[in-house]
Amino acid sequence: MRPLREIRGLKYPDEFIVRHFFKRGLSQRTGRVLELGSGTGNNLSLYGIWDWDCTGVDYDEDALADARFNLGDAPTFVQADLSQSLPALEGPFHAVIVPNLLCYLTAAQARACLGALKAHLAPGCEIFVRTRLVDDYRYGRGEEEEPDGFRLDTPETGEAGLFNLFYTEAALVGLLRSTLGLTDETVLTCRFDNVQAGQLVPNNSDVIVWGAAA
Repeated sequence: MRPLREIRGLKYPDEFIVRHFFKRGLSQRTGRVLELGSGTGNNLSLYGIWDWDCTGVDYDEDALADARFNLGDAPTFVQADLSQSLPALEGPFHAVIVPNLLCYLTAAQARACLGALKAHLAPGCEIFVRTRLVDDYRYGRGEEEEPDGFRLDTPETGEAGLFNLFYTEAALVGLLRSTLGLTDETVLTCRFDNVQAGQLVPNNSDVIVWGAAA
C-alpha cells in the first residue's frame, strides 16, 4: 500500500467499518473480504493491512484505477454496474462490506444484488451495511420514483439527477435477513452535519447494520 500522503481519494476507512472490524474480532483472523461499491479502496485498506484477501467491485473506472494505485496488485478489483447485476465472483467470502451502495439502487435492484450475493458467502460470513435513513436531509428533495425513492434535486450534495432510496431501520434489517440470512445483527444510527462544495449540508442520517450470515 502507498504511503498515506500518496493515496488518491479518501485516505481513511469508514469509521464504522473500523468499529465493526475490531468489535467483531476480524483483526484476530484472516479470510476473504468483498466490498460492493469499493471506490478508491480506502475501506479495503484496513483489511489488507491485516492480511485479508481483498476483492472490490465498483462501476467507476477512474476510482478503480486509483484503488489499484493505492493498494497495489494484491487485491482484485472488478468493474461492474451493480444496478444491473452482480458480476462473476470467486467466493466464498468470509466478510462482505457494503458502505455506500444501497441508497443508489432501487428496491428491486438491491434485492436482486443481495440475493445473488448469498451464494458467494461462507457460513457465518460477516456482513456490514451502511445506507441512508428516511430522516436524511435528501429525503423528498426531488421527484419520487418509488416509495421512499427519489431522483434527487440536490446540487449542494453533488447528487443532482441521481436516484436515492431511503430506508427505515426495520426495512433494512428485513431486507438483509431475507436476502443474506442475516443473524445476530447490531443496528446503529449516525447523524451528522457536513460541508460539501463549501456549503453546509445538515442532517446526514445513516443506519449501520452488521451481523453474520446464516
